[in-house]
Amino acid sequence: MTRLARKSGTTLDLDASQVLRIRKTDPRLDEDLGNTLINAGQTFFVQEDATAVAAAVKAELPSLCRFTHRLGAPVWINAQAAKGPMPLAPNHHVPGLGSALDIGGKRQYVRESPEEVRSAIAAAGGDVQPIPEEGLWVQGRETLREILGSLEAWDEELSTLE
Repeated sequence: MTRLARKSGTTLDLDASQVLRIRKTDPRLDEDLGNTLINAGQTFFVQEDATAVAAAVKAELPSLCRFTHRLGAPVWINAQAAKGPMPLAPNHHVPGLGSALDIGGKRQYVRESPEEVRSAIAAAGGDVQPIPEEGLWVQGRETLREILGSLEAWDEELSTLE
């Protein structure tokens, strides 16, 4: 268990094995509930710095890998629970995005290349996918998935042009 502090002053005993994702809170997305957001079956906000939280969780969850949001902020992912790399839909072909992965039923867009995402997921024993091919068929399929709403994105506001 990783012991963390909530803004209310109460403690959170976090089971690191349940962690999917960790990132610094962002005022565009999050209420002022803490400095770090943790997705672990439910969403937790804690006072500790995201880097410190990630280090504490990684000590218990070696498959926690650091990736980068489009805007440059780190996001830590439990790569063992991830599937990827996944193709980018046309509206996600924007500067600063290189690839995507699926975790917790949502898509996480990252700066890293498909090869880097694939390598991290493979090393952690996650669900490794082939390197996505570019082309009209792939882009059309991903656009259709987005239109049909089959997969929500984590932090969508950080994944598209502002």
